[in-house]
Amino acid sequence: GVFSHLEMLEAQAHEAAVKEEEKKQQEEKLARLKARVQELRLQRDELQAKVDLQQKGQHEKGAVLSDPAQPSAQAALEWKIRSVQAMLQMFYLTGISGKLTKKGVCFCISTAFEGTYLDSYYLELLMKPEVRIHHHSIPTFIPLEQITKKYLETDIRRFLAVLSDHLNAYVGRRYQAEQLQ
Repeated sequence: GVFSHLEMLEAQAHEAAVKEEEKKQQEEKLARLKARVQELRLQRDELQAKVDLQQKGQHEKGAVLSDPAQPSAQAALEWKIRSVQAMLQMFYLTGISGKLTKKGVCFCISTAFEGTYLDSYYLELLMKPEVRIHHHSIPTFIPLEQITKKYLETDIRRFLAVLSDHLNAYVGRRYQAEQLQ
């Protein structure tokens, strides 16, 4: 009777949890693959720019040719800009978007739970003289200082991923609590 019904419900809950974990792993794999696609596209663009630069140099016979392995300062700047834009696009696929500002970068971390968009949090980073947080709307109980000390200077991608995980965990729990009421 009641016990068998409870056992059935427990089995269904376990099965749902397993399916949810598999879905989460598939989404993470998809995000990694999309990031890899962005990296490969960036590499392709860089190589194409080098080839174009070499071909342009070969067509200008009267001009003094520079070393093709050393791109011009303009080409290097353009590559850096494309690199940052590609990184911002990659973050957008994971719920993190960003915009270059005069002083640094402003990131927007969008949170969701089970396909429902919930909140956005903002984080402005100054890039000079060192990378540091200028303004943010992260709740005070998120261990931002610890995450910053551990990842910000060495791996900004990991920093944003860990921060996003904390924020998504918080809003997910809050959303679940609101749904129970």
